[in-house]
Amino acid sequence: MFCLYYEIKQGDTLYSISRRYNVAVDNIIMANPFINVYKLQIGDRICLPCVPNTDYAHFTTYLIEEGDSLGSVCSKMGINISDLMELNDIYSIDLMPGTTLSVPII
Repeated sequence: MFCLYYEIKQGDTLYSISRRYNVAVDNIIMANPFINVYKLQIGDRICLPCVPNTDYAHFTTYLIEEGDSLGSVCSKMGINISDLMELNDIYSIDLMPGTTLSVPII
């Protein structure tokens, strides 16, 4: 397991973050034992635990568009953030428009 660190923004809730990145709320809570995840503050940094699922058999591609983020791609494609990051050797939350990603088909 590794962590993708996420900075809390206005309007974020633990549930909205978990849905955006397809990471279970319980996993986020366990990965952040020293943060009160029930009282998040803007600017707090939390760990989004990344445990990839490696049993995918089929893949497709996704072309990054202006305004896309790892969270939006994960939501659109219904995949876990760690799978997207591992398949594409991504180490940052920022994505460049025009980049093509490999995405597992669920």
